[in-house]
Amino acid sequence: MLPSGGAESPDGSLPLLSALVVLKDTGWPSTGFFKLARRAPYKRQGDDVVLWTREIEKLAEHYATR
Repeated sequence: MLPSGGAESPDGSLPLLSALVVLKDTGWPSTGFFKLARRAPYKRQGDDVVLWTREIEKLAEHYATR
């Protein structure tokens, strides 16, 4: 079950749910997702493809056990 409220993890320890949101025209997250992911407290590393792929994988792993 996904958390209610739509808030990302305040301390950056959980995967970013916003990785699931993509633009209709491109099928990719907006630039805002990548900006959010790279700033504190998240500080995700890697180019856009690597960052997004890792985040989707972390989401699948995290919520598969819920």
